[in-house]
Amino acid sequence: MRATAPVALMAALLLGDLLPASAGATVEVASLHASFSPNRLGAATTISFGFHVSTTEGVAPPPMTSLVLRMPAGMNYTTTTLGLAVCQPALLLEKGLKGCPPDSRLGYGTAFVEVPFGNGAGHEIPELQALMGPSSTGNLVVLFYANGLFPVSAQLTFQGEVLPDRGAYGTQLATNVPLVTSVPGGPDVSIVNVQTTIGPEHLTYYRHRHGRLVAFRPEGVAVPERCPRHGFPFAARFTFLDGSSTTAATTVPCPPHHR
Repeated sequence: MRATAPVALMAALLLGDLLPASAGATVEVASLHASFSPNRLGAATTISFGFHVSTTEGVAPPPMTSLVLRMPAGMNYTTTTLGLAVCQPALLLEKGLKGCPPDSRLGYGTAFVEVPFGNGAGHEIPELQALMGPSSTGNLVVLFYANGLFPVSAQLTFQGEVLPDRGAYGTQLATNVPLVTSVPGGPDVSIVNVQTTIGPEHLTYYRHRHGRLVAFRPEGVAVPERCPRHGFPFAARFTFLDGSSTTAATTVPCPPHHR
C-alpha cells in the first residue's frame, strides 16, 4: 500500500499566482485557522492549526501531494524544550508510538479523509501525531504519524522540514504528502480536514532527578515579543496529484492589551 497521511499541520497564502485550472477540472478551495494557547506576547505557547479543503463542484478534492505552511516571523525556537528526544521512522512504523520516546512528541490531532466508495464517503483518522524526527541537515524535522484503521487500514509516516522564510513569515514547514490507496488497485483517498497542535498542551515528558523519573511539561515555542498591526500571519500552499494548487490564509489576533 502506498502511503498518504493527513497532517498535521496548516494552510494558507503564498506569494505567486495559482496554477490555472484546466477545462473540466475541479477547482479546490481551502480554509485555515490557527491559534495560540496562551496568546500572550513572549510566552511559550501551543500552536493549534487546521485546514479544510473542498471543491467548487462539491466532489472530493484530488489527493494532496505537498503542503507548505508558512509561520509568523519572530517565533522564538531557541527557548523551547519540545523534542528532547528523536523518534526513528522505522521504529515508529514497526511499534507505533510505543517505539518512540515520550520526549519526542511534539503534538497531536485528527484528520478527515474521503474514500471514493461505500456508503458515506467521509471517514475520520482519529490518531495523528507529530514527533521530532532525525535530521541530516541540522534543520528541525517534524515526523508525522497517522494511524488509520477503517476503511483504510494503514500506519503511515511522513515528514516535514522547517526551513527559513522571508518577509512576514520567519519559517516554513515544507511537507511532501505520500499517497494512500483506498483499496488494492483502487483510487487514492483525499485529505479533506486536519486539526492538529504543536506544543506542550496535553504532553508529558520525563527526566531523571535524584535517581527518580520525574514527569514535567515541556516549554513550547515562544510567541513573538511584538504583534504586527493585523495579527500574526499564517499561510500555506496545497498541491494536488493532478498538478493543481490552492492557498488559504489566516491570522492569530494580537493579545488584548498588547503594546
